[in-house]
This record gives sequence, C-alpha cells and structure tokens, in this order.
Amino acid sequence: MVLKRTVTRRIRTVGIAGLLTLSSSGVFASSFALIEQSVSGMGSAYAIGSAGIDDASTIWFNPATMTRLGGSNLTGGLQIVNSRTDFKGSAEYNPNNPGNGGAGPISVAGDPISGDSNSNLDLTAAVPQGSISHQLNDKTWLGLTINTPFGLVTEYDDDWVGRYHAVKSELLTFNFNPTLAFKLNENVSLGFGVSALYADGELTQATDVGQLDFFRAGATMTSPTLPWFPGAVGTDTFDSTTKLTADDWGWGYNFGFMLTPSDNTRLGLHYRSKIELELEGDAKTSGPVLNSKGNASLDIALPDSLSISGYHAFSSKWAVMADYTWTQWSRIQSLDIKLEGGNQSIADWNYEDSSRFAIGTEYTHSNKFKYRAGLALDQTPVPDDSDRSPRVPDADRTWLSLGMTYSHSRNLSFDFGYAHLFVDDPELDDVSDNYNPAFGLAGKSGFHSVSGSYDSAVDIFGAQVNWRFN
Repeated sequence: MVLKRTVTRRIRTVGIAGLLTLSSSGVFASSFALIEQSVSGMGSAYAIGSAGIDDASTIWFNPATMTRLGGSNLTGGLQIVNSRTDFKGSAEYNPNNPGNGGAGPISVAGDPISGDSNSNLDLTAAVPQGSISHQLNDKTWLGLTINTPFGLVTEYDDDWVGRYHAVKSELLTFNFNPTLAFKLNENVSLGFGVSALYADGELTQATDVGQLDFFRAGATMTSPTLPWFPGAVGTDTFDSTTKLTADDWGWGYNFGFMLTPSDNTRLGLHYRSKIELELEGDAKTSGPVLNSKGNASLDIALPDSLSISGYHAFSSKWAVMADYTWTQWSRIQSLDIKLEGGNQSIADWNYEDSSRFAIGTEYTHSNKFKYRAGLALDQTPVPDDSDRSPRVPDADRTWLSLGMTYSHSRNLSFDFGYAHLFVDDPELDDVSDNYNPAFGLAGKSGFHSVSGSYDSAVDIFGAQVNWRFN
C-alpha cells in the first residue's frame, strides 16, 4: 500500500508540474512577449520604437516622447492576430531517464507513445491597447497605458503524442502603466512610469496513469495492493487530465529619454524593468482512475528590456527610422515549481538574451495620408531544439509590415496596419517533460520525450483611432 501511494504521488507530481511550465506566459514577439501595442508603430515593424510615435500609443514605448503631444490625446487600438501552425512528430518514453527501465529486464525506455502524430494549433486572437496623455503645462505631461504585454494561447488535440507535455496553455495579462514626462528644454525630455500587471492562466495536460502499470511490474509482479492495467503503457486508456488555474499581481517600472538635436531628427532610449510574479493556484487531476487536487506555486521574473531608436526626416515627404531592442530572457534558465507536500518539478528552458532589429520608412503624401513600411528580425531566446517547450514553440521570425494614417481632421485620425511574419519553422528534438530532483533515478530528465517539427506563419491586422482634445 505504501508503494502504491508513492507511485500515485509520483504520477500526480509529473502531471501537475507540467502544467506550471507556462504560468508566467505571445508568440508574436520573442517567446511570450507581445510587442503589438501600437497600430501606427506596427506600420514600420516598430522601427520607430522609442524615438516617438505621433499619437498617445507612444507612451508604452517611451514615456518621454509624450512631450511631442500637445493638449490631451486618446488612442485606442485593436490588432487581430491570425496564426497557422501545424505539428507533425512522435513521442516515446524517455530513454535518458533510468526510471523508465533502461536496459533492465522490464523496460519501457524508447517505447513509442500512442496518439495523433499531427496536431493543428491555428489561432485567431485579439490584442487590445489604449493610451491617454495630458499636458499639464509647458514642462509636464501625464500619461496612462492599459494593455496586454504578455500572453499566449496554444491548444493541441487531446490525443496528440505530446499530450503529457501540454494540451492547452492560455494566459491573459492586464497591465496598468501610469507615466510622467518632463521637457527639460527644447532638446531633451525625460519620462518615468510604474506598472501594475495582473496575470491569469489556465493550463491543461494529460497525466500518464498507464505508467503505473510499468511501476507495478518493476516493483513486484505479485503484489495485490497495486493496480494492474495490462497494455496501458504508452496509450491513453487510463489518462487523466490535469488542469491548473493560477493568478497574481506583479510590479515594475520604466524610464526613458528623448533627444531632439533638430526638428528632423529624434533619438530615444527606453528601459522597462523585470516584473516578478509569485503565481499560486489550484491543480486538479481527474480521470477514470486517478483523481486528486492540490496547491502549486511558481516564482518567476518576466524579463526586462532596453530599446534604442532613431528617426530622421530627409524632407517634408520622406523619413527613415531604426530600432534595436534587447530583452533579458536569460533571467529564465529554468522554472522551479513547488508542489503540495514539498515536491518540486523543474523545466529547463536555458533561455538566452534576445535581440530585435527593425528598419522602416514613412512617406507623407498629404495632410490627410501618411504611409509606412518596415522590416524586422525578431530573434528567439530558445538556444536549441532540445530546449524548446511545446507550450511556447518559439523561433526566429522576420516581419514585413505596411501601414497608413488617415487624418480626418486636426483632432481625429485613424491608423491601419498589416504585418506578415515569416517564421523559421521550429523543431522539437527529444524534448523532455518536467523532472523532480527528489526522484533519484530521474536525474534531470522527465519520463516522456517528444520530437517533431512545426509549420508556422502569422498575419496581423490592426486598426486604431486617435483623438486629440483641445
């Protein structure tokens, strides 16, 4: 009976732990960050960056650039993201985990896991954003941005081969970022802000109850106290579903400055701090055999970033812009999950810092119309195919974008944008699920591994309205 409880707790731990691998969570900037915070900025592939957008959405990218906006300004935008992603691959009981039997007389190491080798992850999602700025006097501005800077939705078929790694991963974030800007003189502006971010997530995966059959056989072939599931190993016959819901508030800050050496040239620098989250939630496992409920928690820091941008107008018609953004994803080397009863479960991601490079151009056709185009390279923090999580199948991507501004009047304008993302098709190379260091045989390998490739492409459509109050 003691061995049965130990085995059941072991399976439950693996199930709950895998869910927490994304408790901090788009896939439209590097890893799970969302750069889609301005439709007017989107037109140049966000090459305008911290050098100053012409509407209130500029606050997010650099609060110092508010000093370019006279009076009070309100901006609201929505970007519709359509991603098409197909997976094809296979899974097996991890041969690198001695707990699967290795070369012993009773072994499942290397045995295939049943399931659908193809899974469709197509998704259409909306990313909203709103900003408001107000000029107090000739030297001081106030601003506020409400947006979703991080987020993710991935959902595989319930019976796909990697179901013990992930099935559904959904995270919503809501960020409130009040800011303050000062115009020191005609050439220098400074800006500061604080962020209050709320994160809420739901994560699901399958739990391999059939593996109890292997543990039983490895312990004793005659014990009447342990369950016996003939032929269940590697199938979904006795799979349970584990579901986690968790949330938390986190806090951060940002600051930036803008230099305006001439009417035609602007330079901007903006830093956004990390945000630490202490996620706590309930994990529930339910199925035909295994049912349980327990608490789980995860401490993680969302990465800080630094952006350096430039803008130069060659004439009254043409301007160019460029941006470099660095994100300190190396803060996330592993996700250490704490489970009820003192267990741990660890997912090694080994993230590296990433860079984003963008160039763009703007053409002013008339007082009514402006047109933009941009190109960007967005690097993934994933260092190797063996470190890529099925919950965040991230890869390098190249942005090609177009946009326009229509000025209906002095106080009312509209922005429209489109971007296509060419994604370097990501691969999984024997990616392990989570491991518990308390299980001596497991080492740093989970019990399951999955391999395969994704075929991905993304289109983004955006619309935005800008209102200026006198």
